[in-house]
Amino acid sequence: MVNPWIQFLLCAVLIIFAGTKLTKNAAVVAENTGIGTAWIGALMLPLATSLPELVTTIRAVSIDAPDLALGNVLGSCLFNLSLLAVIDIVSGKGPMTARLNQGHIITASLSITTICLASIAMLGIVYVPVGWVGMETLLIAVVFIYGNRLLYRYERRNLFRPGGAEEMHTPGVTVSTRRALLNFALAAVLIIAAGVLVTDASDRIALETGLGHTFVGSIFLAVSTSLPETVTTFSAVRMGYLDMAVANVFGANFMNLFIVFLADLFYLPEPLLYNVSGSHLASALIVILITTTIIFGMVYRSEKKIGRIGFDTLLVLAGYFTAAYLLFRSGGN
Repeated sequence: MVNPWIQFLLCAVLIIFAGTKLTKNAAVVAENTGIGTAWIGALMLPLATSLPELVTTIRAVSIDAPDLALGNVLGSCLFNLSLLAVIDIVSGKGPMTARLNQGHIITASLSITTICLASIAMLGIVYVPVGWVGMETLLIAVVFIYGNRLLYRYERRNLFRPGGAEEMHTPGVTVSTRRALLNFALAAVLIIAAGVLVTDASDRIALETGLGHTFVGSIFLAVSTSLPETVTTFSAVRMGYLDMAVANVFGANFMNLFIVFLADLFYLPEPLLYNVSGSHLASALIVILITTTIIFGMVYRSEKKIGRIGFDTLLVLAGYFTAAYLLFRSGGN
């Protein structure tokens, strides 16, 4: 039997490779069809880069590891938000939040709404199952569908305003839309296969080390499945598309909570969020706190910074490490 750590690392490398291909071909499709970077960052890229979270979360509930599933989702949200601090450092032109399009507040607020719904379910105060799924996860699905409609209308309305959207230019693009879609599908298949194997490896690591599904899911599995977001985010920053990079982070978090609804559909015993450790509430609350901090930064637009990073994004980084510490102290339970 393959060592679970080796299996984990090899699958993580495959996810990085496939995630890069997904993004590249999504960008080709977007340019060929005339879609702007804001739309790509907020909606199209998250659909692609969240495939690892989708596959691994569904796989986790299929092997009856609900804490691994939810830990993967919330840990991925935390890791994605920590990327904002790194973006701030890399961009190096003053505090990031002072330069962002305030349209990101819509996606960030929607992600907070869905995480609040998930937190209410985890508290266990109200037990309202609808069949085998929870009422809260059904509401998450409703918010996701309606929220995407709002985002689409907002992005299309602002796409053609002067300075309202970044223009994407991919030098040397000669690939047809049909070919790009085929490449996209092949990369998705590779991510599905790697996602199943990396989840099984994480399950074995959790059992063999005694760290527990909550900690392993929130840290190891979440980081590996967030690698596509990391690759696409840094690619966008290097190309000068700051808004697209940040939109990808918030869009991915919004998509991740929809994955909780999909996982609930596959978790047949009873509603997923009624069967998880209370330790996840710490992750959920810190995600809410960090996201709120960034929203405040986008509205207040402070120019103060510490070194190369804004004070608000420094708090983001502190929040991520605080969550990791709390999960470790909880014993992964």
